[in-house]
Amino acid sequence: MAHGISDEDPTKKEHVDSPDELDKKLDQLADWIRNAKHFIVFTGAGVSTSTGIPDFRSGMNTILPTGPGVWELRDHPGATRSTNARTTTSTKAIPSATHMALVELVHRKLLHFVVSQNTDGLHLRSGVPSIMLAELHGNSNLETCQKCHTKYLRDFRTRTASAVHDHATNRKCTQCGSTLYDSIINFGESLPKHELETSFDHARQADVCLVLGSSLRVTPAAHIPLIVAQHGGKLAIGNLQPTPLASIAKLNIHAMCDDLMRKLMEKLNIPIPEWELHRRIRITIKQQTVSIIGLDLNQDIAYTLFSTVRILVKQNTQTLYDSKLIKGEEPIEHKINISLPNENVNLYIELNWQGHYNEPMYTIKIPFVDSTKEIHLFYNPKTGNWREQ
Repeated sequence: MAHGISDEDPTKKEHVDSPDELDKKLDQLADWIRNAKHFIVFTGAGVSTSTGIPDFRSGMNTILPTGPGVWELRDHPGATRSTNARTTTSTKAIPSATHMALVELVHRKLLHFVVSQNTDGLHLRSGVPSIMLAELHGNSNLETCQKCHTKYLRDFRTRTASAVHDHATNRKCTQCGSTLYDSIINFGESLPKHELETSFDHARQADVCLVLGSSLRVTPAAHIPLIVAQHGGKLAIGNLQPTPLASIAKLNIHAMCDDLMRKLMEKLNIPIPEWELHRRIRITIKQQTVSIIGLDLNQDIAYTLFSTVRILVKQNTQTLYDSKLIKGEEPIEHKINISLPNENVNLYIELNWQGHYNEPMYTIKIPFVDSTKEIHLFYNPKTGNWREQ
């Protein structure tokens, strides 16, 4: 039997399955996933609470380590979050076991698409390919040009406006010069057409859909798992609180998302990988002009990663040129106006980051000749070290 955490509002009452009940449900879910032809996952704020990001709807008596939801505190004037609550910002949050389990399922071609209501950017940062992810309510690190539709990822929150429906930022499109807009979708605003249509397409294909950490009370997003159930697909819902789709789900799993996914991955005999911060950088040298740009891991979407950059030109140990610290809009373009010796000349590019995870400076060494080089860097926040691939 499930046991509940009391709360005056029944929609906020939290249920936790007994170990035996959870075990049986996850046996069934693991079997469905192994045999699925098109498995999709639909996520809500509950997948990020273990990272320190509070959700919206959890009640005052929630068992979550982040404490009550944002809206719950708003609706209780004078209430404050406990000093014992573990919270952080979305830019500093480390992807959870749930995030990383989904990444591994994608890598093993068991999971075919992720639909998310979250704006924290953690699915993308965890390593879910951007081409296999729909962020229906936007991404706090993404801004777009409404004129030429160019996208820009930033290693900082893009929103600068204070008015709810004002999305203009203080930055301009490098392609056409138009104003950029944050991608956050607030209540009363339309969801992005491409992301919504793609999600519906995958829902129509899906024979298994797992909902994780969503109350399923916000439409039209909640229609996506509904479509799966309506065409005969197997719908499993993992959430502490009851949802409006509970009666049509074939499985209702009441557990914390990380507990659910850890046990599920054990049953699938798949280890959950440790998270590393993965950065993709392209360096182009042409006629002594150096261009440096961060990019999305899977698409050529510009990704602002650096606080400053410094470029040194060396022959053996002798420094021939020092750009000093360069700060500006990426791609960083820097012309080196010196006469160069004929051989043994290298560029040393010192990359300084936004520093959300205390990333140390990393230096890239490449020959100073006309070329284009892509570099993948991986940072482990536990060891504080970078590795290059």
